[in-house]
Amino acid sequence: MAASFTQTCTARNRDQLDAKQTSQQKDREHWGPGMGFLLATLGSVGIGNVWRFSYVAGENGGGAFLLVYVVMVLLVGVPLLLGEFALGRSTQREGAAAMEMLAPDSRWRRVGLLGVFVASMILAYYAVIAGWVLKYFSLYLGGSAREFAVAGFAGGFRSFIAQPVEPLVWQLAVMALTVAVVAGGIERGIEAVSKLLMPALGLLLLALAVHSATLPGFQRGLAFLFSPDWTALTQPKVYLAALGQAFFSMGLAMGVMITYGSYLPPKRRLPGAVLTIALGDTLFAVTAGLIIFPAVFSFGLNPAQGPALAFVVLPEVFSQMPGGAWVGAAFFALLAIAALTSAVSLLEVPVAFAMQRFGWSRPLASLGFGSLIFALGIPASLGYGPWAGLTTTGGRGILDLMDFITADILRPLNGLLIALFLGWIWPRRDAMAASDLDNSLAGKLWHVSLRYAVPLLVTLVLVSGVWGA
Repeated sequence: MAASFTQTCTARNRDQLDAKQTSQQKDREHWGPGMGFLLATLGSVGIGNVWRFSYVAGENGGGAFLLVYVVMVLLVGVPLLLGEFALGRSTQREGAAAMEMLAPDSRWRRVGLLGVFVASMILAYYAVIAGWVLKYFSLYLGGSAREFAVAGFAGGFRSFIAQPVEPLVWQLAVMALTVAVVAGGIERGIEAVSKLLMPALGLLLLALAVHSATLPGFQRGLAFLFSPDWTALTQPKVYLAALGQAFFSMGLAMGVMITYGSYLPPKRRLPGAVLTIALGDTLFAVTAGLIIFPAVFSFGLNPAQGPALAFVVLPEVFSQMPGGAWVGAAFFALLAIAALTSAVSLLEVPVAFAMQRFGWSRPLASLGFGSLIFALGIPASLGYGPWAGLTTTGGRGILDLMDFITADILRPLNGLLIALFLGWIWPRRDAMAASDLDNSLAGKLWHVSLRYAVPLLVTLVLVSGVWGA
């Protein structure tokens, strides 16, 4: 009798939860008509397509890397992006709830939680870097960049990030702006800001690219980016770097695209949107390269400078360039916009999760998770100052360790699990219908790639990340 009572209570609780979620789905926000969804999705890649693409390309042979990168976007990026959108749109739920809905009695129902964790942890240290971007933008806007770099930009940058308080203030400013946008909702917050900032981003990108065409190193920059050194293709690291960059450039395996897809109305066609986004991301990255590499070559610097490219090398270039103060202001304005739009997409993942799972209001979820993520990012900032002595045996500081665990291990792992879920757990007929490909040849190829090609290639990235540790 006790067992019967328990079963009755459990069934009643499940019915109440289902009714609550059904009510939430009826009130779910959606993207407005027009370009808002595409602009917000393109904006979600942020610094990954300006700063990261350029320094990774610089470290991996330029043109050879670009060629492999485009192939990886087609083989992995497009299939996985379509699958994430299909998951979100078909269920009208964020990643954790979407997988729980489609596989309620399987261990796979918990896979979506990893995306919430990955997005939150990436934003925690990403906000630190975005704070540095805002600091540099303020320097150029206020005309004080030269005073900042009295002992050179390398010394100025090291001195700034070693401070215990000021970097935290800029990090807090990034999170405050991000919380304000996300709390505004989909149409009035994320979409409205994307419609305002993304055209400005495009204009800045175009203006800086035109300016780079006037520099003496423009031809060398073109050759570096578009004339592959074929010997570089013999190096396995080029393929792994290109596949890893495809994840960054397209915002994959963080729950962002599933969440953004869940705000799509059912009649919005997916394949065309996915191809548009893939093309836009690639053009964005290539244009950023056309801005950065001619400037680097014009002043005899090395493009393989790694993460220091944006905060040390390019400011040195701007200091030697006629009108460099204005160019620097425009460049860091571009980075600041990219950083904000990307941070917004990352915060939306845990916010959507809290709204779906706990019934929190959007303002409460935005403020609550924004505050938590800011707190999680504090050690990453202090790791360059008071906590600089806290390093791993491999010499990684706190921010580098957070980046390694989330970007090199957990993110590829999440991508692998999503691909396996799409290819093997979600019924084939349902998956192809949700993708708008149905039983066409393109649909069959898409499903086969998710079953075999994508898991194999992502596994290589994951193994490389662990092996490289």
